[in-house]
Amino acid sequence: MMTTLKATMMEINGVQYYVRDSGAGKESVLLIHGWPDDGNLWQHQITALLENGYRVICPDLLGYGLSAAPTDVNRYQLANLVNDMIRLLDKLEVGKIHCIAHDYGAVIGWELAAHTNKLKSYTAMSVGHLAEFFKISHENFQFQWIYFLNIHDIAPQLYRVKNGYLLREVLRSHPHREEVLNNTLKPGVLENMQRLEKANPVPNYLLAVLGGELPEPVQIQVPTFGIWSSQDEVLWESQMQNSGRYISAEWQYEKIADTGHWFMLEQPEQTNKLLLNWLKKHS
Repeated sequence: MMTTLKATMMEINGVQYYVRDSGAGKESVLLIHGWPDDGNLWQHQITALLENGYRVICPDLLGYGLSAAPTDVNRYQLANLVNDMIRLLDKLEVGKIHCIAHDYGAVIGWELAAHTNKLKSYTAMSVGHLAEFFKISHENFQFQWIYFLNIHDIAPQLYRVKNGYLLREVLRSHPHREEVLNNTLKPGVLENMQRLEKANPVPNYLLAVLGGELPEPVQIQVPTFGIWSSQDEVLWESQMQNSGRYISAEWQYEKIADTGHWFMLEQPEQTNKLLLNWLKKHS
């Protein structure tokens, strides 16, 4: 089904995005991937969505996949990436959409839900509301080491050395690990992806939290669905489970058992059933 989507390079706010778009459907669904994936992450969901009559819009994030990778780190700031998604939807002339997002894509999705009127519903996979993600605790720090590492210049070298030994460990539960490794270990790819993390450094946000410098989170007024997986090795449950505190609209939480961070690939049938039931409910 991936090959049935029209793929094009689109200029969005001065940069080139690689966008797949089925072009038609009863309602539109925006799919936003995370690290270290690209739009291919959604191959099983795209099939299910198309079979059920939805229009699918699937960009590669800036610095990922076939999209541009500008060298200016500031271009990857969260506000700019959110504006890119808004501009993309405007250029495609779609009305309100459903958004489904994973990992760093989910961070963008939370901001779209909080600060725009573009969404009919939002589904966050793995990453919960940032107000929960940035809560300070010993449990959280056990998982957050990777976000401290990934902003350093040496991180791409560490991931690449010894034929990607460390990256293999980090991606040990990825169902398409070898394919992702083959792409990610190519010269410059890790550096391109790293700019998103350098532009939005988790340690700086944690410092701002401890210093009381972050504003109160905006209540989300969009029906929101959070999905977490019981064997997620990079994220903890409370940051998703407790995200309903920041949602004034409907909040639904589901935990998929016996699967890891990339559950949309590992358990596609269960994932698609949850997604289609949710979308049908909010169509």
